[in-house]
Amino acid sequence: MELTATPRLSSGCRLHPTEAMLLIPEGALKLTGPARDILLEVNGAQTVGAIIEKLLTQYPGASAADIGRDVQALLDRMQQRGVVRL
Repeated sequence: MELTATPRLSSGCRLHPTEAMLLIPEGALKLTGPARDILLEVNGAQTVGAIIEKLLTQYPGASAADIGRDVQALLDRMQQRGVVRL
């Protein structure tokens, strides 16, 4: 996914308010690692690059390359599943 893209969750998809779960129309996806933190930022207003920058402040020990790779990989997988749209 391009750094300038502005992803958003698809209609009917939302994060569980207290657990690391993404609720989708046909069920739920368990989120691991930083996936919940990434998806919390997916609101259709921020670019992928801005999401990466924000996560860099939340995870100061992680490298920009690692966070960028994780964010783009997760968003690509979620877009393939129809959970995230541009």
